[in-house]
Amino acid sequence: MNLFSLAFRNIKLNSNKYMMYFFCLSFSVFTVYTFLALILNESVISAFTYSDRYRALLMSFCIIIMVFVLFFLISSNYSFIKARKKEISTYALLGMTNMKIGKLLFIETMIVGVATLGIGIGTGIFFSKVIAMILINVSLAAFVGNVAFTFDPMAVFLTVVLFFIIFLIMGLTGLQVINKFELVDLFKAEKLPEVESKGSYILLVFSIALIAIGYYHATLKEADLVAEYNLLIILSVTLGTYFFFWGGLPKVVSWIQKNKAMYYKGENLISTSALSHRMGSISTLMGTIAILTAVATTAIATGYTLYNNVEENTNNTIGYDLYFYGEEEGLLDQVYETFEKYNTAVSESYSVDLYRTAPAMRNVYSDGRTYITAVDHYFRVYSQTEFNNLTAISKTVVDPVLIEKGEIVYTTPNIQYDLEKAITGHELNFSTQTMEITSVVETNLGMFGGVHSIILHDHDFANLFEAGDIYETNSMAHVINFPKALSQRALNTELNEVLNGNVASYRTAFNHYNELMETFGLVCFIGFFMSVIVILMTASLLYFKQIMAAQAERHQFRMLRKIGMDDQVKKKVITKRLLPVFLIPMLVGILHSVFAMKAANTMVFTKLIPVENTYIMVLGFSSIMYMVYAVIYGIFYYITKVQYSRIVG
Repeated sequence: MNLFSLAFRNIKLNSNKYMMYFFCLSFSVFTVYTFLALILNESVISAFTYSDRYRALLMSFCIIIMVFVLFFLISSNYSFIKARKKEISTYALLGMTNMKIGKLLFIETMIVGVATLGIGIGTGIFFSKVIAMILINVSLAAFVGNVAFTFDPMAVFLTVVLFFIIFLIMGLTGLQVINKFELVDLFKAEKLPEVESKGSYILLVFSIALIAIGYYHATLKEADLVAEYNLLIILSVTLGTYFFFWGGLPKVVSWIQKNKAMYYKGENLISTSALSHRMGSISTLMGTIAILTAVATTAIATGYTLYNNVEENTNNTIGYDLYFYGEEEGLLDQVYETFEKYNTAVSESYSVDLYRTAPAMRNVYSDGRTYITAVDHYFRVYSQTEFNNLTAISKTVVDPVLIEKGEIVYTTPNIQYDLEKAITGHELNFSTQTMEITSVVETNLGMFGGVHSIILHDHDFANLFEAGDIYETNSMAHVINFPKALSQRALNTELNEVLNGNVASYRTAFNHYNELMETFGLVCFIGFFMSVIVILMTASLLYFKQIMAAQAERHQFRMLRKIGMDDQVKKKVITKRLLPVFLIPMLVGILHSVFAMKAANTMVFTKLIPVENTYIMVLGFSSIMYMVYAVIYGIFYYITKVQYSRIVG
């Protein structure tokens, strides 16, 4: 029997172990091929306005997938080799050198690899049109056209080359592992018990303290502070998680063992003792799964939340379906003619003269940072009536301003806590009077190229204009709303042609909406695949670890059967033995994700989603992801439980 025949025989005999491995690897190949095909698909690329961003995001994700796949394959390969120590020792006893044994394992890897490449690439080719249609429907607001079935040989070639390199690394890693084993150790492999992990009070307290530090900084109310402490949050939570699983969780298990009333209660003795002895070998894996779970759930929940609020974000950012200012004479008529050409009636419109003012003032600064200088500054200025007229037809959620004589309301697109504190109460000195900024409003409305804007009482505005403190800019701004603004691609294209280069600046809701849909739709699409990859690989690694543990614990269950353990007790033992291994990393990861979403809400969502309590809404979207994650992990837990029960008899 040659090595190839022996490799086929081994795969057949270990088909149950290889099944989950085979499925995960096939899905990884399918995902990599799919994304490479999308990167190389010119018809899909041409549909995206921001094609460079499209390529960059997909390519970045391909690299991330390859890193995950490499980690998964090396970890699972090591588990396979460790579980087959006795088999390998038999080969060594029969005269096979370590090099030949390594070649045998490498051939097994290549056989499985070739099979998974064939299935993964074949599935990717078969579903290529469906995947491309899903991506376009998710990412493009008003795509018109058909997506053709495509087969890209270059995508196949790149997928094969990338995975061949990974399989080669696996083979070399397997050979290195084989060379470390001694023949005597291989024969004693099943008899060598794992050392019971007692844990550490210090690591338990230290890990909780690190995680608490990360959580505290993630829940700060100021976006600038959360961004500043971003690295601290990531490092403290990551290190705290690993320390918890290395020393904290084993200490909790040891406390349970010391509680004699609970510990000596039938199946608790067996399951807790088994878990305690296995903590050393699975603690790092559990910590990694918790971190990856947090990353994956946060990524998909963030993408899903942003994607579901693209329209609200567009309305909040742009304010109108179209605005422009600083136009050439007669351009407004051309804009209205364009609407008539496409049989679109303007539902609302308003035009406003743009005014400036540059009063004498002190620098606006806080904590060593200057926000507005006393020189080289100006404010866009509106009367209360004009500003409220602008907000009346705006799609942005802004309350009408009510101002008393002598008061000033300051507006800016992005208000910061320090700026709001510094500018409130600040005095502006005009030629005829001194006025005080009494309140701040965060809004994009009325900026029209300006950075700072103020609103005055109508009486104050008229007096300052008459005194020359407020002056005209010889420019007007026009805001327009019209039906189906987010879906009329042809109309938007012609409006761009009319306005581009003929106005100081302009924005359309369609352009902004389309950009966000492309970005967040693609992020959501990528996040879905990344989450599936992470779930499959992490759950599969847990599956492999527990199946290997079941083989090592068979003789223990046989002994327990001989002293009277029935099937009902066995099921309870297995449940209590496996449930913490799957449940604890998932719960820790989801808890991390909840606080990560809080940080994301502070830095991003509160500015993009115009509702009062965005975090509640964000958690609502996130809870869907958490439930899906829990269901999939539950399926893996059930499969592992069935296989574990079958192995231990």
